[in-house]
Amino acid sequence: MKAQRSRADQNLEWADMPYLLSVCEAGSLAGAARIMGVNHSTVFRRVEAVERRLGVRLFERLARGYVMTPAGERFYARATVLCEGMDQIERELGEQDLRLEGVLTVTTTDSLLHCLAPVLAGFQTDHPDVELRLLSDVRALDLMQRDADIALRPTSTPPEHWIGRPLAPLSFATYAHRNYWAAAQDLPPEELRWVMLGDDLNQSPMSKLTLRCKHAEAKATVLNTMMSVFDLVVSGFGLAAMPSYLGETAPDLIRVHDLDDSANWQLWLLAHPDVRRSARVNAFYEYATARITGDFLGQPED
Repeated sequence: MKAQRSRADQNLEWADMPYLLSVCEAGSLAGAARIMGVNHSTVFRRVEAVERRLGVRLFERLARGYVMTPAGERFYARATVLCEGMDQIERELGEQDLRLEGVLTVTTTDSLLHCLAPVLAGFQTDHPDVELRLLSDVRALDLMQRDADIALRPTSTPPEHWIGRPLAPLSFATYAHRNYWAAAQDLPPEELRWVMLGDDLNQSPMSKLTLRCKHAEAKATVLNTMMSVFDLVVSGFGLAAMPSYLGETAPDLIRVHDLDDSANWQLWLLAHPDVRRSARVNAFYEYATARITGDFLGQPED
């Protein structure tokens, strides 16, 4: 005689809800994966696991995608109401958070962290009861999923669902160590050594500037972080395109090509709309806005 499954084995876990709702709304694993920012195989495993635990089929697998069964339609109707209720609770509790204490998670890039460390240190000194957590990463962290409370990111197109403000315009140029550039004056352009940030689609301002300035036959060393590019150029290895907030503030670097601001990038301060009224977030907003300017970032006037 088969043992009956326990009630716990049949429970639907809250962490599964976003994956299932994404499949309901997108009608496919690929579409749900794009919504969630994961691989489609992750979505597939979640769906399969939930259906196995519940012992019910939520989706019909058809050539045109995943179509909800009657059970799936009931799930979608109830789950949507539940998620809206949870969102409402989070918003109401977030608005009541008036304490200048607790965890505040800020995400930024490695190069901005290098320049903004004094601002972050100053905020922590002024608000010692706030536990500041810093995430330095180039991937698109999702504030909607609350990976972070605040993002300091260089971009020309900030996400529409985030609340934020531009703090300073950003420009880019090519730089080299003064000793390298002095020694390279007699070299033909194709013998210059370039350092590049890895960019498969060559869509970043640094990649576009590099492709415009670099001779087609010149060798390039490709690295995966902006700070590793910066460190290699500061060591005298070659020349590279980088943000002016890095190049202009390094005493041993000289600007090789003119400034380029054609990308229309700015440094944006962004926050999830549900935490914008938090005392911690508001305090950081006011502190950062007052201190992060073009002058602070070494933004040249010419």
